[in-house]
Order: sequence, then structure tokens, then C-alpha cells
Amino acid sequence: MEAGTGRNQKQMNAVSPEGDEIIGTLEIVEGTSSADVSLSKNGRLKVDYCGETDVDWNSQRTKTDNGERLFVCSRHKVWRESQVLEATKARRGKESGPRRRG
Repeated sequence: MEAGTGRNQKQMNAVSPEGDEIIGTLEIVEGTSSADVSLSKNGRLKVDYCGETDVDWNSQRTKTDNGERLFVCSRHKVWRESQVLEATKARRGKESGPRRRG
């Protein structure tokens, strides 16, 4: 194993502070909704949505909060990166436990 690379270390899936598996990142994607837009009698814009949105996949980016990426767990709750790191490191420590010497 190369020093510092962790190539032969067992990989551990990230978990939320509640112990649920992290399934991905929270994403922002821009899109244009098809709509009929007109001026109403009271001088406000009236928007009648037509039921389609043209998604611009090139605009996709991971949502952040104060510089931290946001992650989503299997229960569809959102967690900050620092929370996921802390919970995953704690789980790794519990699973590895004390090692016996023989």
C-alpha cells in the first residue's frame, strides 16, 4: 500500500448523524417553465403554467450552506458536510473497535 493513499483500506459508505446512508448531494438545476404570461386587469402579471419545464442540465451544481456541501440521506433529510464527516468517522471508529494482539 502506498503511504497516505488509503488504497488498500476498506471503504466505508458515508452516514448521517442518525445513521442513515448518504445517497447523494443536494443539487440545484435551472429550468424554464412553459407558461402563458399576460397582464391582468389589476395590472399584475398572470402566469398560467403549461405543465412542462425545459431543464438546463449544464447549470447543475451542488447546493452549499456557508461553504459546506449539502448531502441527502436515505430518509431524504439534508445534512451539512461537517455533520456527515463527523458521523461517518464515529461509525468507522465503532466498527473497527479495539484490536486484539495475539
